[in-house]
Amino acid sequence: FDRDCSVQLRNQKVVEVAPSRMHPGLRQRITDCAVRLIANCDYRGVGTVEFMVAGELSDPDARFVFMEVNPRVQVEHTITEEVTGVDIMKT
Repeated sequence: FDRDCSVQLRNQKVVEVAPSRMHPGLRQRITDCAVRLIANCDYRGVGTVEFMVAGELSDPDARFVFMEVNPRVQVEHTITEEVTGVDIMKT
């Protein structure tokens, strides 16, 4: 599930928006890349795949680049749980 963490202060997230306000086409492209990456690594478990978008989130053709995979539950997981209704820790 996507979260927009654009608002930062000294490299610390200040505001997170979930789901992010991005174009559905851009969301699909990013999701497809994340799923392919994880599938090709044969990764099992909970994790976060991070991308940076260059341009406007409303642009379905915006460029984006892979940043990192965090192979753990992040502190922000509660935001995803609240939006999706899924208890990540129990799942």
